Amino acid sequence: MKGTGSSKDTEMGTDTATENGGSYAYIIYLARVLLAACLLSSCALVAGEQSGRSLGSGSSTGSGSFTGSGSFTNGGESSGKNNVKNNVKNNVKVELISEGLLIQPGGSFYLLFKQDIRPGWHTYWRNPGDSGAATELDWQLPEGFRAGEIEWPYPHRVPYGPLMNFGFEGQVLLLTRFQVPDSIEAGSFVIGLAADWLVCADICIPEHADLEIILNIGSPTQPAVVDGASADGLRSPQTIADLFVLARQRLPAKVDIPSTYQVVNEVLTVNVQLPVGQSQRLQSELVDAISFFPYSEGVIDHAAAQTVRLVKGGIELKTKTGFDYQSSSRFDGIILVKEDTPGQISTAFEITPQSMITTGTDTGAIDRAGNTTLVWALVLAFLGGLILNLMPCVFPVLSIKILSLVERATGTHSSIRIHGWAYVLGVVFSFIVIAAVLMGLRTSGAEIGWGFQLQSPWVVASLAYLFVLIGLNFAGYFELTGGLAGLGQGLTQQGGLAGSFFTGVLATVVAAPCTAPFMAGAIGYALTQNNLTTLLVFMLLGIGMATPYLLLCYSPVLLKKLPKPGVWMEKVKELLAFPMFASAVWLVWVLIIQTGSAGFFSFGVGLVILGIAIWILKNLLASKLPRRIGQAAAFMLIACTAYILFDLQVIDASRAQNSALGSQLQQPETSSGLTYEVYSPQRLREARTEGLVFVNFDAAWCITCKLNEAVALNSSAVKAAFEMHKVTYFKADWTNRDPEITRKLEEYGRSGVPMYLLYKNASERAEILPQILTADIIINALQAD
Repeated sequence: MKGTGSSKDTEMGTDTATENGGSYAYIIYLARVLLAACLLSSCALVAGEQSGRSLGSGSSTGSGSFTGSGSFTNGGESSGKNNVKNNVKNNVKVELISEGLLIQPGGSFYLLFKQDIRPGWHTYWRNPGDSGAATELDWQLPEGFRAGEIEWPYPHRVPYGPLMNFGFEGQVLLLTRFQVPDSIEAGSFVIGLAADWLVCADICIPEHADLEIILNIGSPTQPAVVDGASADGLRSPQTIADLFVLARQRLPAKVDIPSTYQVVNEVLTVNVQLPVGQSQRLQSELVDAISFFPYSEGVIDHAAAQTVRLVKGGIELKTKTGFDYQSSSRFDGIILVKEDTPGQISTAFEITPQSMITTGTDTGAIDRAGNTTLVWALVLAFLGGLILNLMPCVFPVLSIKILSLVERATGTHSSIRIHGWAYVLGVVFSFIVIAAVLMGLRTSGAEIGWGFQLQSPWVVASLAYLFVLIGLNFAGYFELTGGLAGLGQGLTQQGGLAGSFFTGVLATVVAAPCTAPFMAGAIGYALTQNNLTTLLVFMLLGIGMATPYLLLCYSPVLLKKLPKPGVWMEKVKELLAFPMFASAVWLVWVLIIQTGSAGFFSFGVGLVILGIAIWILKNLLASKLPRRIGQAAAFMLIACTAYILFDLQVIDASRAQNSALGSQLQQPETSSGLTYEVYSPQRLREARTEGLVFVNFDAAWCITCKLNEAVALNSSAVKAAFEMHKVTYFKADWTNRDPEITRKLEEYGRSGVPMYLLYKNASERAEILPQILTADIIINALQAD
């Protein structure tokens, strides 16, 4: 892609004046001071050699009466003409234009301040860059009228030596919106304007214009134009209607585009998630340049290269921070995309990037701007894996591990340790596979995160079938193998090591619904890094989860304290069938939420077919049916169950489409006493302007989420606090895949649920509450300043 500045970026570069802009940071600051001093000197010189002011007038008549008068000065010109003695010409022609609409009491209208700039000269944007000054409009309004801020069109980069300015050449159209008071009476009114701007080429000259325009209240107003003195040959034949259309076309689009930023070693990285249509257009070779214009001065090095890389679904832009950058700086601004087409199509849109530094009271927070981020992420991943053993999702598998260890406690220490390492390998291998699948899906454009497995109905149904089988095995209905090593033990003849390995696999799969403290920040960090870093973080998660079991295998003291194997183990094993059945019931509940009654019916049919297959296999030895025929029949029945699992995914896809179509019609619902609204980005923006907002990102398969709701969110104390503080409560249900919720999670450095956000006003970033909630944590957050 080509650049449009004085140098081209070898990667996908944007306009840039120099590759070494960062070294000019403080030189730029001094240059601006010197430039201001020079401007003041030139103004004084010009003012001393010129006299008088130029006066212009204009009038327009139609169904009403329209008159206007204006004056224009360039350091003090006389008689509306160029000062011949000093040979100083006006460099900008200005006009104040009304749109010609019906203006009513309590309504609003727009005026357009138009600048036609002499070729080779330029004026400045709201952030002028390294030098210059933005145009200022000082309105004189009738009583009760209110003028809005200038609605700035997108600028372009104007290089000047080592400096980079942001401004305009040719024609500039500045819109301003006015609010009319309700109590005003019909008639005419006058709006005055004192405009000041700086126009530059090799030198800079401050210019000024005083303009007035008369408009009507209560009757149609004909379009009116008030001219200032003009530079020669700059008048455009455009109609007033065309000018207002063009002015609005040049405004950056105000759309809700997710974007984030992070600063590492003075390098700013801005990631922008574009809409599908715009993202597809970016893949075209027509893209000529992409530029970033921040609203705040000095937060970036304006002259530094802006390197742009197209990523799946958006863009990644890197540049250097500026002399005025601080950790609290904001990077709100404009992204401008230029296409190399006839007429040079430009598309601009506003972004409000959120910091990738996760803040708040969450113990899983990571400062991504630090130099030891990877080390810190690995530490948090290990700690999160350790704590994962205490989360309720892993409880069903803990029993399998402990019984397996008790069974082997009478064996040699070396044998126990080998089984411990087999379990570690199973856990770590599973985490790496999950990471690889997650990275592959995200690279292909899928917006998913941690726990994505359980967003798939066929995975949920498969796990439910698996827990039913384990429960039946524990209850003694049939025996998979002769030992208790766990699922998959019969796959090998080497002392049941495969059983230990697959127990680790099962433990990892079942742990998917949970996110322990410290895990969220580590996983969120991992999924924004390169593949090697991602795999390392997930590997440490697995090592952390497997470490307690491995330490137990290596501790003779703890092994001696384990009870001796005996008949009691059979009774315990039978009792443990019930947690397995309970886990299956919970998974079926999740499946019903995902697929509805149709999915539940399909699952039930599959369960019956699977039961018949087990009955056939169980009774092969007692029947006269040839063994191979029985095995073939059982295999066909299992294949039917697999087909039903595929059918569940189809049901889920259809249900997701219907849910998307009806999501805007959902009304507030009540859950255990708390009234909530279904999350949507648009509704969230509206609610943030009304007061406190609490957003609960959860999923039906997230056991931690459900415990937090039962213990904290649905408590009477929290309900009373929400009512007292008039909190708007949203639930963002991630049970099924939802790209909007995924993007919101990623905005706050997360890749899974639970996540709890508290918005205290419309302008500030939300506070992240801990993943393990109590009523006191929520109430204290509401009461904090």
